[in-house]
Amino acid sequence: MLTVLIVDDDEGVRNQAMRYLASPEIRLASASNGRLALEQAALVCPDIVICDVDMPELNGFDVLEALKADERLASAQVMMLTAQGSRNSMRLGMSLGADDYLTKPFTREELVEAVNGLIRRRGRLEVIKDTAARSGESSLRNRFAGSISGDEVALVPDVTPAPADQVLADAAVLVADIRGFTSIAEKLPSPDVARLLSTYLERASVPILAHGGQHLKLMGNGVMAVFPVDVRQPGSPSHRALEAATEMAEMAQGMADWVASTFQDARLPPFKVGIGVHCGDVALSYAGRAQGGAEATLAGEAVQIASRLENAGQALGWRIATSGAVVRAVGADARVGAASTLALRGSAAPIEVREVLGLSAPAKSGAEATLGPDGASATAFEHTLALGRQAGGGGSAGPDGGVAARLQREVREHADQAARAVKEALHDKLAELRRSEFPADAPPLRLEGYRVLRRLGVGGMSTVYLARREAHDDLVVLKVLGLDPQAEEPTGRFMRECSLLSAISHPHVVRIFNRGFSDDMAYIVMEYFENGDLRSQMKGALAPAQAVRILIQVADALAAIHRLGIVHRDLKPENLMVRANGDVVLADFGVAKQAGAAAASQPELTVKGELLGSPSYMSPEQISGEAVTPRSDLYSLGVLLYELVAGERPYNGKSLMELLSTHFKAPLPTLPAQAAALQPILDRLMAKKPAARYPSAEPLLDDLRAVARSLQPQGGDTAGGP
Repeated sequence: MLTVLIVDDDEGVRNQAMRYLASPEIRLASASNGRLALEQAALVCPDIVICDVDMPELNGFDVLEALKADERLASAQVMMLTAQGSRNSMRLGMSLGADDYLTKPFTREELVEAVNGLIRRRGRLEVIKDTAARSGESSLRNRFAGSISGDEVALVPDVTPAPADQVLADAAVLVADIRGFTSIAEKLPSPDVARLLSTYLERASVPILAHGGQHLKLMGNGVMAVFPVDVRQPGSPSHRALEAATEMAEMAQGMADWVASTFQDARLPPFKVGIGVHCGDVALSYAGRAQGGAEATLAGEAVQIASRLENAGQALGWRIATSGAVVRAVGADARVGAASTLALRGSAAPIEVREVLGLSAPAKSGAEATLGPDGASATAFEHTLALGRQAGGGGSAGPDGGVAARLQREVREHADQAARAVKEALHDKLAELRRSEFPADAPPLRLEGYRVLRRLGVGGMSTVYLARREAHDDLVVLKVLGLDPQAEEPTGRFMRECSLLSAISHPHVVRIFNRGFSDDMAYIVMEYFENGDLRSQMKGALAPAQAVRILIQVADALAAIHRLGIVHRDLKPENLMVRANGDVVLADFGVAKQAGAAAASQPELTVKGELLGSPSYMSPEQISGEAVTPRSDLYSLGVLLYELVAGERPYNGKSLMELLSTHFKAPLPTLPAQAAALQPILDRLMAKKPAARYPSAEPLLDDLRAVARSLQPQGGDTAGGP
């Protein structure tokens, strides 16, 4: 249903309009003055407002400005009612954002046709907006896909510019973006990506607007703006651009702290921003709109070079990279660092590139603020816009509050769009990986710095690949998993596994190098074990000394994860990998969980009645669904101990239920005579009651090392151990 608000201080006009528009499809509301109109609008959120110009308290233009300044009401279409022949009122109303006007007195046909025209225009605008949004999101998805593949992707694409409607001579262009954005975004859920991005883009806009930047463009994870010659602004365009760049670099340091604390469980790469600045002529194209519109397209060599400078700064490790021309324009105020000469795409000849560390005496915008725990930066944002700076084209964008509300709304909408795009790009890349047959003559698939070589195996929910880590030129395993999008927390177990593994640095725990997820797919990159798992290496019973060496390494790994409150829950030979030197490594944390106090903050992902683990190695309490603790892992280690020295599992059954029941009812197994020294350790590890087992892995390690010393021959230590 359409809601129409009619505002006029003449009761006869209001009643007449309401009679003319009476319809089951239209909800009508009215107000007798501007103040009451805004109160009514806040209550009913009208789709169309029909508003008289000459009214007491607040006139129609005041109402129009207030509506456009309110984020909730700005989308309402406004038709102004003006006196016969008042062309100046019409012109002023349209310049302030009115969608149409109607002169008084009006007939039923005139009013109904005018309202129907607004309704038709509203529909067309929605279609245009939706089409543009889909096109923009598709473009972002393609750009993010390039970054995910490890390609060098410029923030500003190489396109043939439209004919210029206006040229800003001797302007400065600033281009900035979040470095390694896809590596950050793939480790966060989409709402958190949008939150991080909107916080950054909002904060990044502050110094740009404060120092006279115009035609601000939101471009995925970056921003671009032009600083034209402006006699109303102190300093040259290059100086003002560097002032903004310096404040943005300082802002990024605070953002880095906020990101690290806000998303600490995700263990993100360090948050960094890169900025490029160049000066020269900038071409503006308005694509048929009047000059001064906020939608001008920026083009020209200066724009392309500024974007390439930002890219070059990333390779050089610089926060702010400028051309020599910018440094010369700023003069002694510029504090410069390293220098280089680079051949940049978009430049006819190699150009001088300078690292800028800051300004000797930068003119502060006065908009500094500390990010709160929710990332809010409205105080700084509103303060900057209250300075009267102009956002967008050369003309005024309306009252400062309106500019703030509009730009904040645009930032948040853009952040949501970019978050969806980057997740979709990752999904597309992982789906392409799973479809690939890896023909010998095809170029290798790449993912975030990894070159995928071949498929190693396919499981129920995952596919495993061999890949090469390009930065280190070593082999790794890339595991791609399918996630259930219908699950209450579809990424829960994957995020848990990644978080647990990332928290551990231990010689006998698998190393994880990278991870990421979309809504229904995920990947994890970990070290590659050429020798496979322990099961593949087991050819029968091991000598006690050899078994103890393995047990010490596994117990050491368990001690490390248990200190972090992690219970593995699936200890077995298949989840113990073997390095080239024979050391074993605890791997596959897919069903691991946090225990004790650490578990209080974790969502429970196990379905009641679901059996997680391997039946031959599960503790009695794990089978019965009781609380799982580190002592549960020690029971599984006892099963492994028996299998290593006896060459077979301690318990078997004709059915799954019979096998599970043996963990409760069968007597403790007896080790072969040659491993009798390990019997007391086995008895404690496989005790039916958790309280009768070792309290932790540390005293177990003491006992294992004592046995290792008793087994070593004179003059050597064959038991090894870490």
